[in-house]
Amino acid sequence: MGVTVTDKAGVFLRRMIRFNGGTDSSGIRLIVKPGGCSGLSYDMELAESALPTDKVFAGPGFALHIPEECLPFVDGSQIDFEDNMMNTQLVFRNPNAVSSCGCGTSFNVEGGPAAPEGGCSKKGSGH
Repeated sequence: MGVTVTDKAGVFLRRMIRFNGGTDSSGIRLIVKPGGCSGLSYDMELAESALPTDKVFAGPGFALHIPEECLPFVDGSQIDFEDNMMNTQLVFRNPNAVSSCGCGTSFNVEGGPAAPEGGCSKKGSGH
């Protein structure tokens, strides 16, 4: 199934790739790690290349890398972007989340395994 990125979120994420020193071939790695008020939180980092266990999905103008061990937490999700008088933020629509915090960056899954300490990134630290 994977994770989809809306065009609006794609514009924002491509801007973040460039802002963080990425190139036209850079992508985004989506990581799930323990933390936040609901137990798990989303994190992103610049992905210059795929790690051996990354699942890579096509985003609008970039590749979205998700470590295999993170995929069960986010599979089927959509990443959107909201920009209005109250918020400017990425919005995660995650069908696996049974609860989330008000800011939308922290969530919990029913009966699912806890994210590994430091996150489910092969780099080990979640960053």
